[in-house]
Amino acid sequence: MMVDNETAKQQLLGTLKSRRAVLLAGSGSSAFVGYPLWNELADELRETFAPHLAWANNMSAMTFAGRVVDEIKRNNQLQDYYNFLDRRFEPRPDRATQHDDFHVALVQLGFCGLVTTNYEEVIESAVIEAYTSDVGPWRCGFVDLCQRRSYRVFDFFRSLATGEKPRGVLHLHGHYLNPEGIILTEEDYRRNYGEHPHYDAQDRAQNVILDSLHRKVLWALFATHPLVFVGFSLRDGFFDHMMRVVKEDFVLGSDHAHYALMGATTDEDRKGIWEYLRLRNTMPVFYHVPEVQEGQAQDHSDLKRLVNELAAEVGVTSVSDGMASVTRRMLEL
Repeated sequence: MMVDNETAKQQLLGTLKSRRAVLLAGSGSSAFVGYPLWNELADELRETFAPHLAWANNMSAMTFAGRVVDEIKRNNQLQDYYNFLDRRFEPRPDRATQHDDFHVALVQLGFCGLVTTNYEEVIESAVIEAYTSDVGPWRCGFVDLCQRRSYRVFDFFRSLATGEKPRGVLHLHGHYLNPEGIILTEEDYRRNYGEHPHYDAQDRAQNVILDSLHRKVLWALFATHPLVFVGFSLRDGFFDHMMRVVKEDFVLGSDHAHYALMGATTDEDRKGIWEYLRLRNTMPVFYHVPEVQEGQAQDHSDLKRLVNELAAEVGVTSVSDGMASVTRRMLEL
């Protein structure tokens, strides 16, 4: 039975107040400050490197990005591709900070850890502003799962139990300073996650061996902490696979283990999202997305309202205007 949105919100608040949850931020969270969504990035790559390629309606952004990268390799432009990714996700030159007030509120909701699939440092930038005080600046760096420094990932996991304010953000799919390691195409996914998941006639996961660090990290996150997905569609095949593996390993049934802030326009949208996420042990907390007019993009600004409401309930004290201006000046230096 579908849980009403207020009840779902109160359950999420209880989890946030326990400081056991881990944030998992997707590209939708960084779109507010001008970084591209996955399909937008694939289209930017096409326009830059292969404008002659056609994007079929039924082709995923991951598959199409792979076609563009194949063309890039044929034209010996791989270094240009890496340079493009580095420059596209570096700090925005037209902004004093990479984040906005939405991100500052988000990182203060009570998470014991911060994880993202994004390549930029929006979350790190927000953490620095959130916790910098008159005592001194707060430092928060990136941990790149795609670099050969896995001991840093071990340190990140150990930090989840300390109860301290975050000092690092785990980037599951790479970081712009290491563009060669970024996960974007199907080939990148296979290199880091292994073969694409497959299932038997009863829809049970078959390739469940944790044979790569990425699979192990996802399994550990899903099994040990309630995750809160923000700006994340939860349609990623490998994420979906690991959630289903954990569900089978622990015989979870329909127990809710995670939460997702999800946009919806109609009751029918909410019902469809609820049914999809219920099978993945995830409870949605909805915000409203107005009906899209022709030629317009979806408006997810109500997500900011929802995060601010959660922040008020959790007891987040907003950064004062004076301290925010001091912090921004320090970040600009």
